[in-house]
Amino acid sequence: MRKSNRYRCLKGLAVLLCFCLVGGCQQKTVEKSDKIVITVLYTNKFPQLEELVESTYSDIDLQCEITPYTSELSRRLENGYGPDLVLSKEAYTDDNSQYLIDISDLSASAAYDGTIMKGLRVEGKNYQLPLPGQYYGYIINETLFEQAGIELPNSNQSLIEALVQLKQQGYGLGDDDKNIAIQSDYNTYFGLFLIGGEVPDFLGTVEGVQWLSDYKEKNSRLTGVWDNVFDLTDELVASGVLDAAPLSKQRNSILTHERMASGNLAAVFGDSSLFAQCVSENQIAFEEGKAMQYSYRMLPLMSDEGNEPWILYAPSSYVGINASISEEKQEACKRILALISTQEGQDAIIKDLQMGASSLRGYVANETSVPNGVETFIDSGYVYNLNFPERVVQYLGSTAQQRMAGRLTNEELLQAVDQYYLEGSQAMADNLSVLTVMKQDLLFQNFNVRRTETELGNFLADCIASVAAAPIAVVNGGNIRSSLYVGDVYCEDLEALFPFENEIIVIEASGQTIWDMLENSVTYSDDEFPNGRFLQISGLHYVFDSSKPRGSRMVSVTLPDGTPIDLKANYQLAVNNYMAGAVGYFEGNGDGYTMLNIYDENTPKGDVTLIKESGMSYREMVKQYFRDHPEQEKIIELEGRIVDLANAD
Repeated sequence: MRKSNRYRCLKGLAVLLCFCLVGGCQQKTVEKSDKIVITVLYTNKFPQLEELVESTYSDIDLQCEITPYTSELSRRLENGYGPDLVLSKEAYTDDNSQYLIDISDLSASAAYDGTIMKGLRVEGKNYQLPLPGQYYGYIINETLFEQAGIELPNSNQSLIEALVQLKQQGYGLGDDDKNIAIQSDYNTYFGLFLIGGEVPDFLGTVEGVQWLSDYKEKNSRLTGVWDNVFDLTDELVASGVLDAAPLSKQRNSILTHERMASGNLAAVFGDSSLFAQCVSENQIAFEEGKAMQYSYRMLPLMSDEGNEPWILYAPSSYVGINASISEEKQEACKRILALISTQEGQDAIIKDLQMGASSLRGYVANETSVPNGVETFIDSGYVYNLNFPERVVQYLGSTAQQRMAGRLTNEELLQAVDQYYLEGSQAMADNLSVLTVMKQDLLFQNFNVRRTETELGNFLADCIASVAAAPIAVVNGGNIRSSLYVGDVYCEDLEALFPFENEIIVIEASGQTIWDMLENSVTYSDDEFPNGRFLQISGLHYVFDSSKPRGSRMVSVTLPDGTPIDLKANYQLAVNNYMAGAVGYFEGNGDGYTMLNIYDENTPKGDVTLIKESGMSYREMVKQYFRDHPEQEKIIELEGRIVDLANAD
């Protein structure tokens, strides 16, 4: 582990105490202020689980913070900001299990499928429990196949041929002229697609089972064995039915459930939660007269060698207890784990997350939670329980983006994943030299960079303005994905902060265009899950009122000295080329900043002039700022740059 003063010492493991089983505790009525607050950080809320926990344990208040970026969890734990109950998309390894307490002795640890629990062990101990999981496969609009007179595919080749025929007949096409997608909200999905494609003809065979066993012992490699892992992806792209750009993060993710619900996508590789979302949204669209009613089916991972197809299964996430919290909180968390590990607890989570199955022993499944088509493979036993090192799945997915963008060859990718797995993440850091030393925490939390002024946003926008040599600079909140913490800052910290490669450009625009830009910025700031278009800013102050109708929320825009901007005068400002139409504006790309359009030929040009293209991304500019300013010069504070009158004190 690297030595750095940003990594705070965590407290020792708490002494394990006996805990009350569900229904066995005598509870007293407790005032809200006296309750033990237990926090959770995850990609969505748990209303059913929260109600169950708080009705069972009157002294516990379960609170969930939403984060769209699962990678932020580990960074928070490392820096002492972790939640009490730790829910992670990937199982923790010996590298990060230090942040969790050993729960091997809890009765809950013996309540789950032994194969899955064995795979979670770290040096013989269990630190996490598996939450209900997902089935993964191809979600297809079988109505479109029926309308086109095309049989459902039973091999990879017939899948490609069917999609090509559908495209030729005009079925399932969106603005991108494609009719299949890979669920790509998180890197893990792309990794699952690539690994899942190896199941029928390799991982599901005797040879593959032995290889995986050796791989888990670090005695085998991807290199030389998985050389054809991109064959199916490449064939889908070459056939013109799959868009490679979202997989390389050159554009936003495909709007999969919206398009599936409206009939503008014929198929998507995804999970049972997405399946349920497609069905639900199509029903709403049908009732509103916006789409016909479609029938959906989940198809398995298929073979081209005559082997049986498989449906993939994996836990949706894993739950453990933060080792740095108080003993009182740890004991409360243990009681929650006990409740989770019951039929009632699993049912609540499945409703919250729309999962497909539980790995709890003796769990009685609700058939409505299983996607149409999956029951065939459950009955036949061809459900592949993903037994692959979880962090490899995520890392493979993220590295695959670089391969799809043309920055890595197949061989380079496999070597990188092998090195990551065998030597650890630090071996993959491009540069472990310290870029700077932060004097304060600049926190990304509760979607703050998408709602209001933040210290983090002020600092980053000032960095961009300085390096771009522009009097005004903006950073869209959707580009900011992590915090900057007290202590040493490394290149990998900036990778987490700014994962995208959008180029910074300097443009000249009228005051009216800047006003319109900021009006677009605040469109969704009051949403529960606000859009990433919200702008952090340097060189201007702006006031808006989120209680007003969208499109008429701006109140004022001024220079830092209080002078109102002249709507007819021109100003220079730094923005990213994504906002200026570099990848177009369909599918939500460009975040609606059409008034800044320079690059998209299919959208009217904005009233702007390109001054220069920097050739640098946000990440590269912040890195350059650190080189130019090796020491943090001042404490970053809120300055009233952004004010929402609806939330003003």
